[in-house]
Amino acid sequence: MTALPAPRWTYRLLSARDLLAEMEVPDIRGPFSVPLSQFVMDWNWSDHPADLIHEAPVYEGGNQLLLPSIAAVAHALADRDGVALPGWVSKHRAPEDVLLFGGNMYSKLGEWIRNHAPPACEYHRVWFDAYLLDKGTPHQWLDL
Repeated sequence: MTALPAPRWTYRLLSARDLLAEMEVPDIRGPFSVPLSQFVMDWNWSDHPADLIHEAPVYEGGNQLLLPSIAAVAHALADRDGVALPGWVSKHRAPEDVLLFGGNMYSKLGEWIRNHAPPACEYHRVWFDAYLLDKGTPHQWLDL
């Protein structure tokens, strides 16, 4: 996959380690939505995406979904692009199956998301639609 040029206002791409501070900020769209979307866009713009997951995020707070969510997205991106997974990624699994952006796992929407999720979601028990991985690419707007 050819990397897209980063917008000129980007000073530093958001890494998995950087996500922690951003994901704990309250947001009406959900605290994980914007930072993870930005991480995906930065991955897709990067010439060296492996650098964005090289350093392990370190978190000692009580949110049991934070690290598994980061790991699931990083894992799915790495699988898609053939990037070697660092060891920290496989250490993080949610205590139960969850939809990344909320909602009922067992609703029709939850079933649809599980059926269209990247394979890494099952391991981490964090489910999201594969279209998340297209943020910041021309594919984001195709096949809708």
